[in-house]
Amino acid sequence: MTRLADALERANRAPEPAPQRAAAPAPAPAPKHQAHGHPRRLQPAAIVAAAHAAPDARQAGGAPLLAMPRDGEKSTAWRDDPQLVGKLLGTEGFSGAALEQYRKLAATLHHAQNERGIRVIMTASALPGEGKSLTAVNLALTLSESYRKRVLLIDADLRRPTVQRVFGLPPIGGLNEGLKLTEDRAMAVTQISDQLFVLPAGRPEADPMSGLTSDRMRRLITQAAGSFDWVIIDTPPVGLLPDASLLADFVDGVLLVVRAGKAPFSLVKRTVEAITHDRILGVVMNAVDYAHDRNAGGYYEYYGYGYYGGTPGQK
Repeated sequence: MTRLADALERANRAPEPAPQRAAAPAPAPAPKHQAHGHPRRLQPAAIVAAAHAAPDARQAGGAPLLAMPRDGEKSTAWRDDPQLVGKLLGTEGFSGAALEQYRKLAATLHHAQNERGIRVIMTASALPGEGKSLTAVNLALTLSESYRKRVLLIDADLRRPTVQRVFGLPPIGGLNEGLKLTEDRAMAVTQISDQLFVLPAGRPEADPMSGLTSDRMRRLITQAAGSFDWVIIDTPPVGLLPDASLLADFVDGVLLVVRAGKAPFSLVKRTVEAITHDRILGVVMNAVDYAHDRNAGGYYEYYGYGYYGGTPGQK
């Protein structure tokens, strides 16, 4: 007991360590914002002015490439657009069968994320008009509203931007302009709902591949993956722009969207080969008429993928 007491006494008399220099304060987290009561279309100045760098953008190194809206102003005019009502999740008249299919697709991706860490996906198609962009939008809405995940939807179909048109965003100051700059600059992101954000395409571009396959695009996607639960990228049709398959190198997986009866089997097969089999997470079939085409499923099961479409409970 004497030795123990002596040791405790010496410990109490030990000099205190020298004070260390205080660490720099961590940056304040991005504030959460409340939605405005009345829906209205955002103007370009409002989108650009109400932005700040995404807090986790620095994880990818280099200058931040995403600018988040400051005041929480949301673009909600799309919910009342007569051309979109019934076609987008959250609008009046949206099919319950379609909602169920999108929830099944979201559930499959949710499990894939838990098992394999998938976070960045792109939607692709062989031809225009197969429902690729609509699938990307409704999937983003499903993940953000049904699963309450923080989602960034990137409109990277720079030839024929659709996502920005769906949400009524002005075709300026988007991804295309940001990729063309000589130096890194944060690109303004628009908030659509509490959990859904969109990076618009900007002005259409006849030859966008140099920008889409650039190191800046790769860093932008990496930064987005550090700030969001899901990043969904809508891309140009692979059948008409084969180089678009190069974008597959930047993502964790690809959803191939096929409209039944539109793209020839040979073109779909070439699209799969361009993307590579291993990168395709699944095939989403649109406009399947099971009443007249009982073999619609077998057409694409050749590849061994699952697919989504038609009525609930049917493959």
